[in-house]
Amino acid sequence: MKLIAWDFDGTLVDSRPLIEAGMAHALDALGQPRSVMEEWLKYVGLPVEAGITNTFSPLGLEGDTVLKAYRSFGHLEHEHLLRPFEGIHDLLVDLRARGQRMGVATSKRRVPLLRQMARFGWDGWFDPIVTPDEVTHGKPHPESLELMQAQTGLAAGEILMVGDTPFDLDMARAAGVPSLAVGHGFYPEAALAACGPRAYAPDTAALRDILLAWSA
Repeated sequence: MKLIAWDFDGTLVDSRPLIEAGMAHALDALGQPRSVMEEWLKYVGLPVEAGITNTFSPLGLEGDTVLKAYRSFGHLEHEHLLRPFEGIHDLLVDLRARGQRMGVATSKRRVPLLRQMARFGWDGWFDPIVTPDEVTHGKPHPESLELMQAQTGLAAGEILMVGDTPFDLDMARAAGVPSLAVGHGFYPEAALAACGPRAYAPDTAALRDILLAWSA
């Protein structure tokens, strides 16, 4: 395992409070019932535009209209709602101390991603970083991991994708990259197991044990 490719939201960082607050704002602005939130959360892990299309097209709403309402929430002003999962910062510190190389493959845009990483003290901790701004096809298409391979010169089997959504794991499988499923994010174990991860970590403590063993 020469490179750990991390997902960000739901894997490193508990972003559910911010994601739900932003969508609650959008639903209210659009006059939609809060019950739509349940459908929206099924697509967390995709680029936001794709999640919005999948959720709201069946309701007859234009994606651009919903996206405008969602972004009017003011996510920057509410980033205090984001928190790294308990134990994640220490795990990253320990992996770095071992010389473990780490990157990020995320559906979050680069500008907010880098800003949030800086807030957590993670500047320069991840290389490469692949966001929707660098690829044509977002998750679950394998392009993000294929780009990581091109940038690092690593073979698919030398990379481990760590993520909390089926989109992360399906991306890894399509790229021929082994994956590790994390259970503290948005999806239940059964949904993740169906995507064929190499292992499943129900919480950060289990994730720590697995990664420190594999990086030894």
